[in-house]
Amino acid sequence: MKQTTITRFSKILFFLIASSLLWTNLLFSQPFNLSGYVKFFMHPNLNSPFPYDRLGTRLQLTIQKQLMDRANVFTSFDFNVEDTRSTGQFEERRSFTTEVYPVETYIDLYWRYLDLRVGKQFIFWGTTDWINPTDNINPWDYVNIAAEIEDYRIPVTAVKIDVYPSGNWIIEGVWIPRFSPHKIPIVVPDSLGPFPAEAAPPVIPENRLDNSELAVRVLSQLGNLDVSLSYYRGFDKNPSVLIIPEHDHQFLPIRMVFEPNYYPIHIFGGDFVTTYRKLTLKGEGAYYLTDDRRGTNVYVENPHLKYVLGGDYNVTDDFTLNLQFVHTHRFKYSREDEILRYQQLGNPNPDPPEQDTYSLSGRIQYHVGDYTSFQLTGVVNLEDRDFFLLPILSHDLADGLKGYIGATIFEGNRNSPFGRNKSYSRAFLELKYSF
Repeated sequence: MKQTTITRFSKILFFLIASSLLWTNLLFSQPFNLSGYVKFFMHPNLNSPFPYDRLGTRLQLTIQKQLMDRANVFTSFDFNVEDTRSTGQFEERRSFTTEVYPVETYIDLYWRYLDLRVGKQFIFWGTTDWINPTDNINPWDYVNIAAEIEDYRIPVTAVKIDVYPSGNWIIEGVWIPRFSPHKIPIVVPDSLGPFPAEAAPPVIPENRLDNSELAVRVLSQLGNLDVSLSYYRGFDKNPSVLIIPEHDHQFLPIRMVFEPNYYPIHIFGGDFVTTYRKLTLKGEGAYYLTDDRRGTNVYVENPHLKYVLGGDYNVTDDFTLNLQFVHTHRFKYSREDEILRYQQLGNPNPDPPEQDTYSLSGRIQYHVGDYTSFQLTGVVNLEDRDFFLLPILSHDLADGLKGYIGATIFEGNRNSPFGRNKSYSRAFLELKYSF
């Protein structure tokens, strides 16, 4: 298969950055700043018979090099040795894998009114906790949520430009040449009505220049209020799962195929944050202009508005409470019409959401002395009464040595957003030594 222009561009970019690290080390007297960690991890599944989803060791090396006053080179590599199951099915045979891959690898260039970063990187937008309607650049890995953000957020190869025109204004532009979706489990039933069901490979947008993604954000500080407005043009990282009947040679249906697809989307967003004594107020919202402009395609999300309002309250220096209200409103939407269209397409028992859905999210963070901390994050959908919990207990065992105990818990009825992922509930135990 021929490589696309975008794929070749990504490989050339990676080669240039790696070459820069080598040659700058040879040409300049200052050495690299080398750091990293070694982590042992095991993730037992919380569903009987409680097998290990993951068991392994990771070595991460981070190398940073300052070039004069106007450039910086950064690279971070993971070396993984892991015994794992790839899909989470209990009957699946385990596989032993050894992987070497870059986490972040980029070059920073600095000027008076402009900063440029080129390479594989994390770019996080938004001010609210856990649920961020404007944070649409880096995909999530929903299967591997654990103690640290790099476990469940996926870096992207991008070009990021920060412009500082004057005063308290910042203009940020991002170009992502290659689309990367969320890693999210697709639950396929054993059958759909009288027909067996099976999963098909996802249909990923082609790596073409016109399929690249663009994002722009304008930030400012107005007194005690930090605000931003943003725009994203790309593809929805959540899949739209098409249910396609497969026919025999006599054109009679013999099975139903579940095929994930990714459709174009435009997202217009904004956020704010302000503080008053021990209280931090946050808000974030976005309008999602999807590919279903008329609201007639049941497989594509309708245009919708999603916003989050809430804040943090610092009870003490060591104890913080967060609570947020989440509301999603779907435009040009009728649940009754959605059910009828699903049934006409061969799904006898569809369960689409209501036009308005509401959720609550919260976080408790407590530091027990200087060495131990506890954090509990939770999200509950008020309509389906399903929920997600992420408790994490961490303890500094010695200088550079830290232990984590936690769990990702999905609970709810089989057709609810979190209930569908119940089989992915698991605990995690990690031991990390940083150097």
